[in-house]
Amino acid sequence: MQASDRYREALRRGHVAIVKGRPREAIGHYEEAGTLAGGRALPFVSMGSVYLQMHQPSEAIRAFDEALRRAPADIAAMRGKAAALQAEGRTAQAQALLQRAGELEAMERAGQAQGRTIDLRRRELEEHVIEGSRARADGDLDRAVAAFHAAAIGYAAAAAFDPAMDACFRALEARPGAIDVHFTMAHLYLRRGWAQLGAQRVTLIERRLGVDPDPRRRAALEALARDFRSLAPELEELATATG
Repeated sequence: MQASDRYREALRRGHVAIVKGRPREAIGHYEEAGTLAGGRALPFVSMGSVYLQMHQPSEAIRAFDEALRRAPADIAAMRGKAAALQAEGRTAQAQALLQRAGELEAMERAGQAQGRTIDLRRRELEEHVIEGSRARADGDLDRAVAAFHAAAIGYAAAAAFDPAMDACFRALEARPGAIDVHFTMAHLYLRRGWAQLGAQRVTLIERRLGVDPDPRRRAALEALARDFRSLAPELEELATATG
């Protein structure tokens, strides 16, 4: 039997011993699991909980301290140690530890919420790509470009360079002359530090604007050149065109 299997078996036996009302036996199993666990804190959190049930707070603190040595941010170990400290009358230390545990729980909840938000945003962007593919298959190229470009902008905002570029390429496959998509690509290249590709894209846009002038887009292009002028000498002239 491998060490990982022996660890799980020792942990299981400890849990069973607790259910059967054999705390000393449970501690022995948890100690065995602790020797097999590598850096895992769970055997010592379980052990500390048993010592608390046995009204042995000093032993519980030692077990929780070992759990925290292995996993300094283990909230269950913090709360267990706080209970043991409280049992010894060390109220101030217990309250400080509970406060830290509460802060970590709040951070964990915030991280989970952010993760859910990111997942929702990712699904939304994937829907844009799917919509673009459907529109292209239906022959509605304007709708396809709009959907792919929306995905590209969203991915760019999330600093997801590869899917943003992929969405841009899909948009340009539908409409090679979509100038706003070229703008997004230029910005992505320059943000990534790919100066030559970014400058080439800027030059392409500038030529298009020479044929089909658009003051708003011209101002935006000059602003882009100013933002990244240090990356590529080719951007300098455009950057200083209006000051």
